[in-house]
Amino acid sequence: MIFHPPLVLDSNAGDAAKNFPISLRIYSSTSDKTELYRLRYRAFRAAGWIAENEHGVLSDDYDVLPSTFAVGAFHAGQCIGSLRLAMGGAQARGAMPCEIPFASEVAELVAAGSSRLVEFSRMAVEPALTNNSFRTTLYASLVRAGFILTAAADVDVVLVAVHRKFSPFYQAMCGFKVIAKSDGYGDISEPTHFLGRALGELDARRRQRNAFFTFSPEEIERARHTLGAARVQAAA
Repeated sequence: MIFHPPLVLDSNAGDAAKNFPISLRIYSSTSDKTELYRLRYRAFRAAGWIAENEHGVLSDDYDVLPSTFAVGAFHAGQCIGSLRLAMGGAQARGAMPCEIPFASEVAELVAAGSSRLVEFSRMAVEPALTNNSFRTTLYASLVRAGFILTAAADVDVVLVAVHRKFSPFYQAMCGFKVIAKSDGYGDISEPTHFLGRALGELDARRRQRNAFFTFSPEEIERARHTLGAARVQAAA
């Protein structure tokens, strides 16, 4: 997938525009995701969220579940961004990391009729990228790719657990709402906001204000084909 963003966020500063396009690669649970795991490790270590390990990778059991997919962003042959999509809901209990710390909140969503859920997690951007304009657009590009893939998968609600300092970005730019808060998330002892957004909700005002996150039926259809191929690979 070659991604050309409809606009570059924060484009008044830096040279983000000329750094695009980036290429987006979709990974199934059986794909070799070593480059993504190494990027995660670099990013989370740079943030001070995890301890050093001799392998220089960050992965867990959710990465190998058949219901898990990932997006890798590449520029000039280097992996510079990643995002994990853990599909869950009524028919896939225990498939999302958030179901441990936020079990009651997830159960309430399912009980209210949200049968298909997805959790965005393990978001990482290359820490060596210091251009704020480029980093902002890269973060948003990964989230946008996640939205397109989840739309293709007919997901009802998108969930994400993020550090408290990143929560305003997800709320203002992506339309997420705070569902719950905690002092940590999994093995990361940092203040966390658990956020959610109904993918199909009509929000014309926000889409008009943030044209970056609009996408076409053609993009969804291409994503559906890509996701189907990834599922076949995972089942092989």
